[in-house]
Amino acid sequence: MAGEDESIYERVARLEDEVASLRNEVDILKGTIRNKIVRYEHKLIKKGKDVQSIID
Repeated sequence: MAGEDESIYERVARLEDEVASLRNEVDILKGTIRNKIVRYEHKLIKKGKDVQSIID
């Protein structure tokens, strides 16, 4: 029984590490998308178009 409990705790710890890694990847993707949106908005402003930023 104790061996099974330890393996469950190890699995949970591994899953927590994986979740943290995935959150980090999502944060990187969010930053990339945000930068693309800002560049696009900047390009529109340079063309003289009225732009309301979707990024706060």
